[in-house]
Amino acid sequence: MHHDECEGPSFSEVRGVDPASFRVFHAFFRAMRLHRQLMFRMMSDKDIYPGQAGCLWIVGCHDGIPQRDLARRLHVARPTVTVMLHKMESAGLIERRPDGKDQRLTRIYLTDAGRCLQDEMNSVFANFINASFSKMPADDLRDFERLLCSLCSIIDGELSSPESIAD
Repeated sequence: MHHDECEGPSFSEVRGVDPASFRVFHAFFRAMRLHRQLMFRMMSDKDIYPGQAGCLWIVGCHDGIPQRDLARRLHVARPTVTVMLHKMESAGLIERRPDGKDQRLTRIYLTDAGRCLQDEMNSVFANFINASFSKMPADDLRDFERLLCSLCSIIDGELSSPESIAD
């Protein structure tokens, strides 16, 4: 398959879906897969996983964030963030401390090593974003953002609606 093409299974393989929706779904999925591959490639030399990089960025922007809020912002389950934080704590990137007023809360802070890595990751993120989007014309970027926001709103509405789960 040529890299400029968005080919995939034929529409006839999925019953109950209109052809245009199927083509967009397939192109979107392919873009997400390629986006993730590029992210992994660009971060591999920093010896950190993209999830940890996102965690580092959030903690750096919200030093002292409660662990439960971090899990929510990362869109992962609390046990998943606990494992991630344990690895990052072992690497000396973050420290966990109990909240001074509410002992049920654990707050997350960057260490000096975490701040240094966050600075390095900022450069990687800038390169990643530029490699992914800077070649698109400004009008296309605005349209793409609008369309993605619309898609997110639709999906969020579906997730919020109990009757949309089973169909």
